[in-house]
Amino acid sequence: MRRLKELIVVLVLLCIHSLAISPAKDTVAHGPDSSPGRPLITFIDLLSSSERFSEFLHTVQRLRLVIPLNRLRNVTLFVPTNSAIQKYRKEHGENMLVSGNVYRGISESQTWYHAVVDGVIEPLELGKGTMVWESLSHPDIKGKPVMTDDAEEPLPDHQFGVMLKTQVQSNGTVLLNEVPVLAQRYTCAAGNVYMLNGLLEIPPTIRQVLNHMETMDETTEQTDEYTAVTNLLAAAELSDLLDESINSSGGMHTLWAFSNRAFRSEFSFSERSYLLNGPKFAADDDELRRMAIADSRALATRFVSEAPFSIARLGEGMHSVPSLDKNVNLTVVVEKRGDELTGHIDGQPLGHIDIIARNGIVHDVKQIQRPESLSFNPQKALVGLNATAFVRLIKETGLSSYIDGTYPDRKVTLLAPTNHAMSEAFGYDLGDDGDDEEAGISSSSPRERQREWSQYHIVDGQYSPEELLQTPLLRTKLASKWTDERPQVVKAQVDRTHGAPAKHVSFNGADNILLEPEVIGNTTIYLLSSPMPPPPRLINALIQDLDLSLFVAAMGASNTADEIQNEAGVTVLAPVVSAFTSLGLVWSYLSLPGDNDARTDLSRLIKAHILTRPVYSDEIPLHTDSTADTLVVKALNGNEVGLYRTPHGIFVSISQGEQPPTRIRPNMHNDVASRLASISDSSSLKISEPDMLLQTGVAHILESGLILPVNVEITSAKLLRGMRAHIFTDLLERFNLTYVLKDPRNSAHSMRSSSDQNDDGDDNGDSIVGYSLLVPSDKSWRENAAYRELMRRDHENTTNFDDQNNPWRNSTTADILRHLDRLVRLHVIPIVGSGAQTAAERLPAKQLELSDRKSYPTLLDDVALRAHEFASDRFLLQLEGAPFYQAPGGAPFVSVATVVRSGIARSGAVFELDTLLRLPPEATPGPGGWKRIAWNAAVWLTGIGMGSGLLGVSGYWVRQWWTRAEYQAL
Repeated sequence: MRRLKELIVVLVLLCIHSLAISPAKDTVAHGPDSSPGRPLITFIDLLSSSERFSEFLHTVQRLRLVIPLNRLRNVTLFVPTNSAIQKYRKEHGENMLVSGNVYRGISESQTWYHAVVDGVIEPLELGKGTMVWESLSHPDIKGKPVMTDDAEEPLPDHQFGVMLKTQVQSNGTVLLNEVPVLAQRYTCAAGNVYMLNGLLEIPPTIRQVLNHMETMDETTEQTDEYTAVTNLLAAAELSDLLDESINSSGGMHTLWAFSNRAFRSEFSFSERSYLLNGPKFAADDDELRRMAIADSRALATRFVSEAPFSIARLGEGMHSVPSLDKNVNLTVVVEKRGDELTGHIDGQPLGHIDIIARNGIVHDVKQIQRPESLSFNPQKALVGLNATAFVRLIKETGLSSYIDGTYPDRKVTLLAPTNHAMSEAFGYDLGDDGDDEEAGISSSSPRERQREWSQYHIVDGQYSPEELLQTPLLRTKLASKWTDERPQVVKAQVDRTHGAPAKHVSFNGADNILLEPEVIGNTTIYLLSSPMPPPPRLINALIQDLDLSLFVAAMGASNTADEIQNEAGVTVLAPVVSAFTSLGLVWSYLSLPGDNDARTDLSRLIKAHILTRPVYSDEIPLHTDSTADTLVVKALNGNEVGLYRTPHGIFVSISQGEQPPTRIRPNMHNDVASRLASISDSSSLKISEPDMLLQTGVAHILESGLILPVNVEITSAKLLRGMRAHIFTDLLERFNLTYVLKDPRNSAHSMRSSSDQNDDGDDNGDSIVGYSLLVPSDKSWRENAAYRELMRRDHENTTNFDDQNNPWRNSTTADILRHLDRLVRLHVIPIVGSGAQTAAERLPAKQLELSDRKSYPTLLDDVALRAHEFASDRFLLQLEGAPFYQAPGGAPFVSVATVVRSGIARSGAVFELDTLLRLPPEATPGPGGWKRIAWNAAVWLTGIGMGSGLLGVSGYWVRQWWTRAEYQAL
């Protein structure tokens, strides 16, 4: 029934047109198959006049477009051939029924896409080159045409239709959207009709065009994409115009599309990320989000026009084209180069032009320029780096001027953690202030700690990775009471391999995750992957290194830990464990529990390593061939310490003179070469690891050794206390030998050594300047028979002395005392030195140390000891000249002891022995004076006489033997 009604309508229309009066001949054209004398007025007339249009006419009838098509005037219609339509139907739809506005794969919009409203196009105009035309397929198609000759019905507001593009091949063939146009033209009063060797399809949307534009440029080896422009429109909340269909009411647009490559060439990484992702990254901050949307829109609207503007339709010349920003017009200059059109938009060159889309036209912009109205500051860059949490913290702590561009001439480096790093940083209490109250530092409020945390991520000056290689210590904006109002420091580490440019950078161990730092004007930004809290407190920093454990323990033992931690702005010269253990008996003394003197000396020693202001490695002067300046800084114990650098490292030396603190002392040695040579002197300590950052300053780790200040008086008596050598001390008192525990240089007349006079009796000027003590342990003394017997007699109590076989049992007390006195003297070595040495100076350590195969005198007359080094710094001592064994058959005599530990005192050394040395056999005393001379003479005469007699007897015997040898028998 439905088909019958449609057929009746068609027949009625044909009858009406057959009875109509024919128009003037100059406006009517006949097709080749039209009957003579039968005028063709409408397109329905023309389509009905020939079988070649039957398939298209059938489609028009099925889609109920006969009446709208019949009312068109001044239009050019492109009609697919019957074979083209049949082929298309097989490929796109076999359904014989109409489904909505689609019949067997051909839609109403697609049908109207074959009608061009740009007037009657003549063949000459159609084939003159690339042209863009406007079709009747547009968003307001609702069953009635745009153009009508019915004066009673008002014309609707014009809305642009979907564009088509004709191109002419080299052989003269005309292509309409890549579909060949047949040469034959058909005319009627409504316009011209051209046959197509295919069916036109509605082009893709602008978004779909952009998704496939990377394959369109065949002149470049690398393809490029256009995702940047789509993401920009999404950030600007304008992405709807990319997907508007022809059935929507959004209208048509022109997109001046820039490629990702063009976008990268104009904007930095952070700027691109801000424009494309800023609104998403700042989603939880309304102010930042609004700002990001406004900036993205300010750029996006410069590349969108609210109408389809074709370069070919504009033609050569300069044109003003409105943009999506109502206040800005775009200047389009169209030029013709050969047979091709090209142009510029606001000075930005165009590449591919007039790319047809369903909802507009796309032009490729090869190079873009940022609008003058679009400005960037560090805050926007941080949003683009997705460091919005850092931005909010900076703003909340009153530091906005460092990121909002308030002071564009101020050079700053920002160390910005990522949002993930910030969540970790604020997941625990900022700052290491768990026991601030105990240390005497008032606890900061959370807001103050957040401000300090923020200031620690802002660095004065701009630094590139190459500059950080030369300047790894950066001064931040954090200057608090902890550092005595001096800037806190961040330490950078730059990795460079095989001479390549500096790339990977870390700050206090936090890695920069950017390939290159972002530079926005006078601000450089590094994006950190992990939190970077301010440096820890002194103890918390030192205990992370086990090699500093004894230094930490010494601070605790000397009750100086809290005092030092409470000092604002200090430098710590931290000795390692080996520095304390190498002190030997000195450390045994300093670590004595409950000894006030030891605690006081240890406190002075520790404070000698604490300087009264922060000194970083880059502040220490460098020794060169022309200067040998030294930075002199006062320590907490009142002494002064000198710091200097050489090509071999950083060194610490003790300055004995009274000099003003914290200043550079120039040219301490006139001869620079001699100053550099003094590096190897024991008074110079090398720093192995500089710049360990502390909350209150900085620490430098000493490679070996430590500073023994002048106000720490290490005497032999103190070393004996540290060794717990009570018996040896008691014996020194018993035999009036306690003077060996004192510095002989303090007396008015130093004792002269036995070798102080030459053969003529003249004084050679050398004197005893100290004593070194060879101290066996108390256990060794208790094992000595003579000492055990003396103790038995001193205590007059035999019940505790079960020693009946003691060889000294029957000796007199005087003999025992004489033996022990000689034994003690055997264990004392006098140190002979020049009289020029003063008591104000310590004896040089080299003068007190043992040397291999060197002989040392003792207080026992005519008895010396010889040292032998049997391993590295391991010595044994034995009597010099004493045989290892006595005469054959006698008891073996051994007098050897090994040095277990040692310690250097002010005027001597103390060597702990594993056992006692044995006294040499005591010779029987002979006569003295003139008797000694007479005795010697008698011995000589007796010897001479005995020798003469022996010689006479021998001569007589030889003569008798010779005489017998010459005798002849009778």
